[in-house]
Amino acid sequence: MNLYRSLGAEVGTLEALDLARRLAAWHDAMVLHNRRAGGTRGDFCEHDCPHVNAQMLWIEALDVFGHRAHELGFLRTHGAMPLEARGRVAARANA
Repeated sequence: MNLYRSLGAEVGTLEALDLARRLAAWHDAMVLHNRRAGGTRGDFCEHDCPHVNAQMLWIEALDVFGHRAHELGFLRTHGAMPLEARGRVAARANA
């Protein structure tokens, strides 16, 4: 069992379990994306890049999991990115 699903099971609500399932899928997509991009964010990102979903998933994790969301370091790293970086990712997504 992965960290997302474990946390979802601990919280135990349907909302937490659904979010945990989506976070696990996002995580796998993000890892694959990072491998293809050589670990960097930049011109490799396309409109369907997992970076685009990271911020909303992070906000949702904070809402659903509360302070325990901070245990999700990979999500926090990508979802709580600086405002300037968010703008670049959003601009690429809308291009």
